[in-house]
Formats: sequence, C-alpha cells, structure tokens
Amino acid sequence: MRSSRLGITMICLFFSNGCNDSVQVTDVTGDQNNLVEYPCLSSTEDCLNLIEIDGGIFQSYSSFHIDSLSEVKGAIITIHGHSRNADDYFDKMMSIVSGQGLKDEVMVVSPKFITLYEQSTDTDWYWNTTSWKWGLQSYTSNGNNVSTFELIDSLLARLSDKDLFPQLTDILVTGHSSGAAFVHMYSSTKQNNTFNSTNLHFSVVNNQYFLHPDSTRLLLDGSLTVIENCNVYNNWPYGLDVLSPYMESIGKENSKINFLSNKVDYFIAEFDTETGDITSGCQYEFLGNNRYEKNMNYMQYMNVVYPDNQHGFTTIPGLGHTTNTYSSSIFINYIDSIF
Repeated sequence: MRSSRLGITMICLFFSNGCNDSVQVTDVTGDQNNLVEYPCLSSTEDCLNLIEIDGGIFQSYSSFHIDSLSEVKGAIITIHGHSRNADDYFDKMMSIVSGQGLKDEVMVVSPKFITLYEQSTDTDWYWNTTSWKWGLQSYTSNGNNVSTFELIDSLLARLSDKDLFPQLTDILVTGHSSGAAFVHMYSSTKQNNTFNSTNLHFSVVNNQYFLHPDSTRLLLDGSLTVIENCNVYNNWPYGLDVLSPYMESIGKENSKINFLSNKVDYFIAEFDTETGDITSGCQYEFLGNNRYEKNMNYMQYMNVVYPDNQHGFTTIPGLGHTTNTYSSSIFINYIDSIF
C-alpha cells in the first residue's frame, strides 16, 4: 500500500451560507459548550476545500470539514466524469444521501480534477482532459507534480485518521463513466479493501475502460489470446506494462495482487449501448462496441481467467448512459448495504 506524502496542509474555505447556520464543530468530546457542525447540502463555494500538497492546491467539495473533528460514520468519495463537473456529482450524491436520511452520518466528498484552463491560481494542480483518470502526474509551474491517485490517498488518509473521524469505519469510492475508469484503475492500488484499517468499497458505474491483470485478452469468439499488431494494448492503464510513476512505485505484481484481492462492484445500465462516444483503438475494441457489451465481456474474462475473483456485475434496467444510475433503487440499496 502506498502511503500519502507528508506535509499535507488543509485550507478550508467552508460553511457560511451553504450549511444552514453558522460554522459549527461536532461535539465528540462530551463538552456541552462545543457546537454542532451541519452538513453542506449543495455545491456552493462555501463547501469547497482547498488541499495543499507538495506546493500545489487540489480542490474538492465536501459536506463536512475534511480536517475537523466529526462523528460521521462513513464517507462517499464520488469521482466526476469527462466533463469534470464535480459540483453536479456532489449535488447528485448529496440528494441520494439526504433522501436516505444519512446526511448527518455519511460525508460526501467530490474531488475536482481541473485542466490548465480551469485554474484559479498558478499553484492549482492540473491535468489534461484524460490524464487525470489514469492516475497520471499533474502539470504545474512549481517543478513538482502529483498523481491524481495520490490525491485520493490524501483524502483517505484524512478520513481514516481516528483523531479526526473517530467513528468512521467505511468509505465508498465510486465513479461514473470516466470517473468509473478512475475508480476501476485505482482499486489496483489498495489491498483487501482496506486503507489504514478502514473498510474501502469500490463501485464502477457505466465504465468503458478496463484494466487486465495479465497480457491475455478474451475475444468475442470466446478464445483467449495475446493481441497482435497492437503494441500498446497491455500498457497502463489497459494492462500492467509501462506503468505510470505512481503505479511503478507499487509494482506490477503487487498491483495484480491488489486488484484481484479487492471486492469491486460494477454497475452497468441496460441501455448504455450508444457507440458515438466510445473510444476507438486496438487496445479497446476487442471487448465490444458499447459500454454494456464491454462490461458483460469483461465479466466473462474475469470469470474465465480468474474464477475466484471478487468482482461483481449488476445491470441497472431501463436506463442509458446517465448519472441517474446512482438514483436507481438498486444502487441506493447498495449504499444502504454499506452504511
């Protein structure tokens, strides 16, 4: 397991209009003079945390302070899609959590992976429109860089700190579409669904990109083969060759062990069958023409090559490629089963 870098500073721009009344801190000490912190329910700037790590700034929305004493029992880290609309993902998940009566017990965090053109200051970490979802290194003007995976590690380090969150036992890391690819790949960085003795749950929603733990691929005719005439097909993030700096620090064998040791839950919408926004290339096409086909064929691959795997696939009926998959009764029941 890779530990987060030291020297993380939290700068919280948080709570004024967005969180009911005044800034208040949860009483976990027994001191009746302490105030109660109310959850932030919508993606206003009052609910934006600025996290300083290695000289750069990383933003995320969260329903409670990321660095204050809190009694929350669980957390959901929701990863945005290709549009990098972290605010919409925060609002969507907060609506679900509130609807289940969990807004005071489950903290929602929505990281924001920005591009150069979305920078607020020169110290903001940024990526290009695709590199963030593969856990690649950031760009910056200060000479340093960090992986997007490392930034999620920094969030997990805070949430699993019992001095800050003494009651928190479970964290769900979930993503939709490009965010699903992020979570799918990120699951290979942790072992046995744990981080600092905190239970991790990974859910991959409407994904089209899949990591393969070895160099074989399952073709549509059911045969296993090594892909010819496609030199990059087993490179990260499609496979475990030519790893990124962050993944290289974990190592190929450890990544494979991690990936297969974890329980990972996949959700795919029944009508997520459009082909217009499906990425082309020899490293992608063997699994099928659309997300639904790719999920079904990847499930078959995992079951054939790794029959003892803990990766489970669930179809969401009646929906296409939409974040409303999160609002389905099946996914809400999934959240209830964790928290």
